[in-house]
Parts: sequence; C-alpha cells; structure tokens
Amino acid sequence: MKISVVLPVCAPTPFLRAMTEFCIRALRENAVDDFELVVVEAGEPFFDPSGFNHDASLGIDRYVHFAEKIGITKEINAGFDAAAGEYVIFAGNDVIALEGWDTAIMEPFERFKDCGIACLAALEPGYFIGPPKPLPLIVEGMYAPFMMFRKGWRFDEEFVAYCDSDLVMRMYAAGLRAYRNNRVQVHHLNGITRARVQADGGAGEIAEGEKLFYERWGDSPLWMFGMIRSGAIVYGREHEAWLRPIQLHPIKEKKHD
Repeated sequence: MKISVVLPVCAPTPFLRAMTEFCIRALRENAVDDFELVVVEAGEPFFDPSGFNHDASLGIDRYVHFAEKIGITKEINAGFDAAAGEYVIFAGNDVIALEGWDTAIMEPFERFKDCGIACLAALEPGYFIGPPKPLPLIVEGMYAPFMMFRKGWRFDEEFVAYCDSDLVMRMYAAGLRAYRNNRVQVHHLNGITRARVQADGGAGEIAEGEKLFYERWGDSPLWMFGMIRSGAIVYGREHEAWLRPIQLHPIKEKKHD
C-alpha cells in the first residue's frame, strides 16, 4: 500500500468516539484503493484492535498507544514512524474524506516533480478552502488538517500548534511546493475536538506555536510565507502581505510555584 493515514485520537467522550468511528468509516468507504490506517491514541485505549470491545470493521492496521499524553506533535510523529506506506497523511478525527480522496491526493505527486505536500479542497463551517463545488483543477496551496507527504518528513517537536505550517515552510526551503487538488473535497468540523478536551480550546498552544513560527520564519521572502501570514496576496502588491498586522493569540504567563 502506497498511502498510510496517521490518525491521532483523543476521545474521552462517547461523542468524540462516535465521530472518530464515522471519520474512519468515511476513509474506508470512499477510498479507491487500499491504504494503511495508523491510529495513535493517548489515554484510555478505546480503539485498541486487541481490545475486548473493538470493532474489527474499522480496519485499524497499526495501533500506537500512550497511557498518558506526551504532546500531540510527538504522538503524531510516532504514527509517522510506525507507518509502512511510501506516503503518509496527517488526518484529524474531525475530518470526513469524500469519494476518491486517495487518488485525488496522489495526483499532484504524479504530475509535479517538485510536489512535497498534497492536499484537497475543504468545506468548513461557514468557509470554503478552494471552490464551493469540486473542480478538476490543481493549484499551489496548502491545507493542514488533511495533507500528504513522503515518509521520512516529520513535525518539529518544538511545536505543538503550527507544526504543520512549519513543515510547509521547511518543504519550501528545500525547494519543494504544496499543491491542492480541487477535484475532491473533505469536510472539516474545525476545532470540535479541541473544544471538548482543552479548557481554552487550544488557544494557549496556538499562541505558543505562533510565537515560535514567526521567530523562525518571520524574515522569509517566500510567497507561501506571505499566504500563511496574511491569507491573501495581490499581484503587484505582494509586499502588503508582509505589512498587514497579524491578529496573534495572546500568550498567558505561566504561573510558577
């Protein structure tokens, strides 16, 4: 199998477990070819394939478990390391992949020699990433919640949030590019897991990730950095993306005993 999907899971509630199962079934039902599913779970092992109540129809091929959370970036990297596929996909348990997702996300690698990351169009609550309806069109672009790259790349464990944006920048620094295939969409229930497992919805982690990201990449002249920083670039006024103020998350001071 060429593709391994790495799915980090933290599902302490029945709702999150049901949502995770649905996302796994969507992956299985809507794939054209076989793929390897690697589940990385922290906390109680609800999705352990050797567990008494496990549903074998989910088709979990590899399972990595941590009794205590060690940090989402380290957990995801453990899944990348365990994967056997030539390509790995970072997915979330709030991402619903639609029909033909696997052949569509592979297409940029087949067509473009400089492809480092491939992703798909997406539908989020109140927002489109890509066109409102699928189009047979590949463009340069990134979408972190469901992206694929060759095995061997990993997230930088200095990050919790923003590790995906940092990986995109490292790809571009290496002369590679990110492409979005708008032929197939995914649904992303944005933030639904974080809102249920973190008191602040992950805002603190995002703030720390932003700080590190801009310290590392803040002087980059690359177009992709301008898009990540600003969300829009206009021909002839590209420089404005570097001049617009950024709405950063506030960093709360940590209390020391």
